[in-house]
Amino acid sequence: MDGILRLVAPLPASAWERPASGLDWTCRETAAHLMDDFGAYALQLSGSTPPQTGYARFREPPPWTPGGTTSVFWPDPEAGTEGVVECLDAAAGLLCAVVDAAGPGKRGYHPHGISDASGFAAMGMAEATLHAHDILAAQGIRYAPEPGTATAILDRLFPDAARSEDPWRDLLAATGRTPETRGVRWHWDSSVR
Repeated sequence: MDGILRLVAPLPASAWERPASGLDWTCRETAAHLMDDFGAYALQLSGSTPPQTGYARFREPPPWTPGGTTSVFWPDPEAGTEGVVECLDAAAGLLCAVVDAAGPGKRGYHPHGISDASGFAAMGMAEATLHAHDILAAQGIRYAPEPGTATAILDRLFPDAARSEDPWRDLLAATGRTPETRGVRWHWDSSVR
């Protein structure tokens, strides 16, 4: 996550109000969604008896912007890019701490398969890299994670995805982010292997 934070840290505050590349959200909404994912995944794996049949039942607030997405975590627009970076770092840290503390038998609900710490870590990595791509592409900045990161995500969450010499392109294709796959419904398999 540190590499992503370094890439978004220089963005001007106005960058967060631009539409994210390929999404119906602004970059701020996309960042908030990412924070929510980190928090939700942490909640699904924490506690003495993690939920097994649905998400932890927190009530979502109304949209922060008219017609916008709902989000429990919302970076304060007055805090600019520094606030977004601070919030992303904190939410990612929460997920990392829970994943690190989870025992090998700990399981939590996800709609695409009951998962363990490795699955929630992979889902967090997938969300971080894919939404960094969406945010940075909206700013005209090319982004790709290390090939090993993309390969690890594919191996854990997309074991049946088509593979080539470029694991990042394969991950983008598996998640509907290439010209050939844009608009195709997709989901990963978070089940324990």
